[in-house]
Amino acid sequence: MKRAVADLSLFHSVEAFYSGGSVQWNSDGTVIYATCGNIVKAFNCDDSLPRLIIGDINEDLRITCTLLNKNDSSMIIAYSNSLLRQYSLSFDKDSNLSAEIKRQWKSTHTLPILVMKNSPNDIYLATGSADFAVKVWGIEKHVCIGSIKGSSAISDINFLDDNRLIIGAVDGSVKFYEIDDLKKPICQWKNHTSAIASILIVDNEKFATISRDQTMVLTDIRTKEKIKALPLFEPIESAVLNEDGLVFTVGEEGILKCWSVESAKLMKSSKLSSCRIDLILYNAHRKQFLLATSDFNLLIIDIFSLKVIKQIIGFNDEIFDLSFIGSDHQHFAVAANSAEIRLYDLNTWSCQLINGHTDSVLSLCAARWNPNWLLSSSKDNSIILWELNLDGEIGCIARKLASGTGHTNSVTAVCFSNMAKRHFLVSVSNDTTIKLWSLSSISSISQGEKLHASSTLVAHMKDITCVNLSINDRLCVTGSMDKTAKLWHIDSEKMQLGIAGTLSGHRRGVWDARFATNSQVVITGSGDCMIRLYNLNNFECFATLTGHSFAVLKVLAINSGKQLLSSDSGGLMKIWDVAEKECIKTIEAHDDKIWALLTSKDENQFITAGSDGRIRIWNDVSEKKREEELKIAAERVHNEQILSNFVERQQFDKALEYSLTLSKSYNCMKIIQLMIEQDVSELRKAISKLHQEHLSVLMDFASQWNTNSRMAHVGQQVLYDILHCFKPDYLLKVPNFPSIIEAFLPYTNRHYERLSRLRQNSAFLYYTWAQMRLCDRES
Repeated sequence: MKRAVADLSLFHSVEAFYSGGSVQWNSDGTVIYATCGNIVKAFNCDDSLPRLIIGDINEDLRITCTLLNKNDSSMIIAYSNSLLRQYSLSFDKDSNLSAEIKRQWKSTHTLPILVMKNSPNDIYLATGSADFAVKVWGIEKHVCIGSIKGSSAISDINFLDDNRLIIGAVDGSVKFYEIDDLKKPICQWKNHTSAIASILIVDNEKFATISRDQTMVLTDIRTKEKIKALPLFEPIESAVLNEDGLVFTVGEEGILKCWSVESAKLMKSSKLSSCRIDLILYNAHRKQFLLATSDFNLLIIDIFSLKVIKQIIGFNDEIFDLSFIGSDHQHFAVAANSAEIRLYDLNTWSCQLINGHTDSVLSLCAARWNPNWLLSSSKDNSIILWELNLDGEIGCIARKLASGTGHTNSVTAVCFSNMAKRHFLVSVSNDTTIKLWSLSSISSISQGEKLHASSTLVAHMKDITCVNLSINDRLCVTGSMDKTAKLWHIDSEKMQLGIAGTLSGHRRGVWDARFATNSQVVITGSGDCMIRLYNLNNFECFATLTGHSFAVLKVLAINSGKQLLSSDSGGLMKIWDVAEKECIKTIEAHDDKIWALLTSKDENQFITAGSDGRIRIWNDVSEKKREEELKIAAERVHNEQILSNFVERQQFDKALEYSLTLSKSYNCMKIIQLMIEQDVSELRKAISKLHQEHLSVLMDFASQWNTNSRMAHVGQQVLYDILHCFKPDYLLKVPNFPSIIEAFLPYTNRHYERLSRLRQNSAFLYYTWAQMRLCDRES
């Protein structure tokens, strides 16, 4: 029997790590460096686990460009204020990556730096800016050795060798310079009418310029003449050249294309994204491409098949819902502020996009009787039934079995039937209606079937936010912004809906309503910050849980309905005991609204997601915490027994040393008091045997005792004996000795002043008593 959930620990967090801009890939292809606002995030290419954050997240600067040198030992980052920072990168013996600022300097560009490039041997750095200027820097001394002023913003730079560079601009012009003479170009060309996207060095004699004017021009370096121009038939954003002399381009169409420079032919192509692809990088070691799309996704592509090996979501935006997929719960689907469904693999954290809707997906639900069936609803007023083959060779194969239309507004929530006898689904919408859809004609061999609603009812007066079915499929509950939750009868034979009752009591809209596990109870969460529990026999509220300071967005019954898990719009998650009606634990889970709350089959793992774009996986560590507490308690009893035995035998020196080992301040003080009462010399002998570590702990305890007048005499006695037992040179080597002595001084002065006043007062008392005796004799 599962014990109560008492605490959750964060196991993994899917964070935003790419928000557009530069991406760098190290030479062996193991680490990717992606720009995320004002920082650079490094993560593993294979498992997407974070490795390092470069920069300060609290710094009010935006990164405009990054550059990784050829041996992966250094990275230069350009900021929006034209500041350049060089970080040294290193791996320790455990393969942990670290970054340290080596130097920083002002580039003197008047506008942001758009492009940076190193010379082949990392001797020079060229920076191109929106201020029409290119500056060339000596990397060793970081001195600007020359500046070039162009006719428009700089779009790309490439070095032919350590002494020659080629510069491309937004107006389509290309200029060729020698480092020794940057005042005047060797040659300049105007073969393009739009921005230069990439400059590729084909060999020592030729280079290619690729432009957004949909052309590639091959130019002879020796004769300075154009060899030929190739039409590319789309605006190109980025291009690379592999070792075989093939050019790979990406652009507006989201297609990766392979071109032969010599024959000017398109060799092969592959549609990879529905969005524009902004960047392509090639890794010769892995024979793979890294692509960055305009919707902040990263794709790892095989060079031979041009197929997606891995897809990484750089930024999820707001997340509305989650659902586990597959019998082993090793995949989960995500509905974000996007028309695509995002399917995550828990083992590799790779993600795949499933296209089908035309507007943001709002709700997801997996069938209990077929875990590979997924139901989605969207702002496009439709629902889609999917079958997912999770055992595909490369990623998941998603097939649209059926779709349904009929709602006149966003379909906010959907739910499958629970029983395997009659398959159906229920949907609710902002058009205030609830619809019942039969799936009797749908099977795994279906393809693009049209669903038809067998029953439609106007369910609420305002937007409907949620829907949930009882375990036996006879009842359905819906929640709405009209402050009520309603129960509906489901006749699965006739496929008809009927009103069963109304659950009222909330003062604001109901965000979530669901049936408790194995009980006749409905749980609701509302904008009035309350959770209510209703009895299905009389439809009355029998318990109200208060404690949230923000609107309760999700509630989840766990541990056979004995506990609840809730989330709110402030990012907090709470664990509740239903019987005691109290909150057991509050967890700061997110920075904003938590829209999605999900549990695994065994309820040992929970997933949350929300408006901050994070997906967080939580493990139930209740049993582990209980075991740790029992272990600590047993160890404490064992240690106290040993300490008691030392005291009983009057082995005070061993007792003192053992109490210091355990860092037991109170026990240590009691032992010292016993030693002072019996023989002060024994205390000095015991202190003289202590090592520096124990001595530091004892002095720290003594400084704490010294702050209290009732225990100050013990602290002063300890300090006195320490100063008389050890030489000053030895004491200066004791950890934290100067700071501990400083802590002694103010309180010691107070004690001295207090004792001086007592001594003075006692002298007055003696004088008064003597005068009284003198008066008695005279009388």
